Amino acid sequence: MKHIIKSLALASLLCVGAGCDDIKFGNAFLEKPLSDEMNIDSVFGNKIYAEQQLAQVYHSLPDHTPINGRLSWGSLESITDLGTCRKSGGTQYHKGQLTAASYDGAAYRMDYGRTDGKFSAIYGIRQAHIFLENVDRVPDMTEEEKIRRKGEAEMIIAYHNVDIFRNYGGMPWIDHAYKPSDDLKMTRMTIAEAVEKISALIDDAASKLPWDVEANDDGRMTKAGALALKSRLLTFAASPLFNSDQPFKDGEAAQAHNTWWGDYQQSRWQDALDAGLAFLRENAKNNNVYKLVDNGDPRKSFCSGYFDRYNHETLISSHRFIKWDLNSYNVTQTRYGTGDPTMWYCDMFPMKDGSDFNWDNPEHRAHPFFTENFEMTRDPRLYETLIVTGDKFWGRKAEIYSGGREQPQDMGGGQNWRWAGLGYFGIGIRKYYQDHLNELQNKFYNCCLLRLPEIYLNIAEAMNELGKAEQKDEFGRNAYDYINLLRDRVQMPHVTKETAAPGVALREAILRERALEFGWEEVRYYDINRWKHSDYLKARKIVRLRTYPEGEKVNGNYVKFRYEFKDESPNPHVWIDNWDDKYYLCPIPLDEINKKYGLVQNPGWE
Repeated sequence: MKHIIKSLALASLLCVGAGCDDIKFGNAFLEKPLSDEMNIDSVFGNKIYAEQQLAQVYHSLPDHTPINGRLSWGSLESITDLGTCRKSGGTQYHKGQLTAASYDGAAYRMDYGRTDGKFSAIYGIRQAHIFLENVDRVPDMTEEEKIRRKGEAEMIIAYHNVDIFRNYGGMPWIDHAYKPSDDLKMTRMTIAEAVEKISALIDDAASKLPWDVEANDDGRMTKAGALALKSRLLTFAASPLFNSDQPFKDGEAAQAHNTWWGDYQQSRWQDALDAGLAFLRENAKNNNVYKLVDNGDPRKSFCSGYFDRYNHETLISSHRFIKWDLNSYNVTQTRYGTGDPTMWYCDMFPMKDGSDFNWDNPEHRAHPFFTENFEMTRDPRLYETLIVTGDKFWGRKAEIYSGGREQPQDMGGGQNWRWAGLGYFGIGIRKYYQDHLNELQNKFYNCCLLRLPEIYLNIAEAMNELGKAEQKDEFGRNAYDYINLLRDRVQMPHVTKETAAPGVALREAILRERALEFGWEEVRYYDINRWKHSDYLKARKIVRLRTYPEGEKVNGNYVKFRYEFKDESPNPHVWIDNWDDKYYLCPIPLDEINKKYGLVQNPGWE
C-alpha cells in the first residue's frame, strides 16, 4: 500500500484525460476531458475543471462486468456457486495457485486498473482527497455547491473503504492526499476502528448531500446512497466472519483484531437493523421517492430495477461508460466464458408455485423452463438473469440444444459465433447483457452497485438474527414482509414461517433470496464469506446441461426436449479441493508486507 500511495503521490499530473469523457451523469455531463497538461492550480481555478476532476474520482468506482479488477478479466461470481470460469481456463484463484506473492487472480485489489491503477480504490481515494483539499479555492463555485461536491467525494472514499473492509478487514486509514515527504508508517485498524471511521465518514457525507437528484444528475452520490452504504457496512460487520466468539482463522492479524471484533455481540445486529430502518425513515420523510420498480410485468420490472438509469430503485451506481457497446471488452469477455452461470444457480430458482425445482420430479423435468405454449414455469427472475432454451433471443427463441443455433461449441459448434462460448453449460448469462444484441447495443450504461432490495433483505436478516423475525416494526412489517416485498414484485408465493421457520431456516431463505435477486451484482461472494459458507462451494459439482430436441417443431420451434447432464471434470474450481478458510479474506501483496512499514498479513496467507 505504501508503494502504491507513494507512486501516486509522485505523479506529476492531477488527472489524465483518458477516460474522463466516458463517465456521464444523466445522459450528458462534462463532455470535454481534462487536459493531460493541466496542473492543480489550473484545475481548481475554474468550476468546470474542478467538476471534471470530480468526475474522474467517480470513474474509480467499480464495475461488475469483466473489466478493471475483479479477478483481472473474470466476473466475481465465477468464484462462487453461481458461476465458473471453466470454459476460459480460469485465473490463479480457480487453479489454486493464488498466493500473497502471486497476486493477479485475487478477488479484490486496491491498486488494480487498466492503466497504472487509475480506476482503483487507491487512485479514487487519493483523487477524492485532492478534491476535498482544494475545492474551497474554486472562485466560481457557490458555497452550497462546494459542500455538496465535498459530500460526493467523501462518499466515494467511503464506498472504497467499505469494499476494502469486506475484502481485507481493518486496513490503514488514508485521511489525506499523501505527499512524497509524508511519513508513510502505517498500521492496520482493528475491526472496531474501521467500522467507527467508515461510519463517521458516511454520516458526514450524508449531512452534505440531497436525498435525491434530478435525472440529469443520475449517478451522483446522494444521502440515500450514504444511508444504504451504512446498512451494507454494518450488516457485514455484524456477520459471523467478524462477529464471533472465535476468529475464522488464527494468526497475527486475528490476534490484533484486524480480522474480527474479538468477541460476539448481538448488539451489532441491532446496529445493522437500525441502519436499515434509518434509511426507511428518511425515505418516508421524502415521500418514499425510492421504491421498487413495479409496472405490473414481473420480468420487465425486475430487469428495469438493475438495468435502467434513474429508476429510483438503484441507490449507488457506476457509469463507467456512456452506452453499452457489443464489441467492448466487458461484453465480449462474457461470450468467451469468463463467468458462465452454473446449473446449481439455475436450479436455485423455484417453480412458479413456490416449490423447489427438482430434476428428479417428472413434471419439472418435462418443462424446466417453459410449457409447450412457452409460458414461464419458474420464478420470473430466472429469465432476466439467465438465458435458457425457448426464451427470447435476437428476436426469436434461444436454441441452446443439439443442432440449435446456440449449441455449445463442443456439440458441433454453434452457428452463432458470438454465443457458442456463452452456452457452454447449457445456459447463458442475461443479467446486464440482455440478448447480447439489440436489447443491449447503445442503451445507456448503468452498473448498479447497491439497490433498494438489499436494504429490505438486510433488515429481514438482522430481525431474524435478533430473534425478532415475527415482530412488526414501526413500518408494520416483520422479516417475512420485507422478503415478500421482492417476491410480490415478481408475483411469487410468499415466504412464511411455515416454509422457513425463524432462525437457521429463515437465514438460509434470505441468503437464497439474495442469490436470486442479486446474481451478477457481486453480492453472493460476500454473502458466502461473511457467513463462512464454504459448504456452498465444497458441496457442489459442476455439471453441464445437454439438451436434445424431440418431436416436430411447432410454429418453427421445438417444444419437447430430452435433458442429460455431464459432470465437468476435472473440477473447474480447483481451490475448493484444498479449501482453506484463508479464502474468506484476500491476501495483502507480499512485497508490501516485506517493506516493514506496519502491515500484517491476513491469516493463512504467506
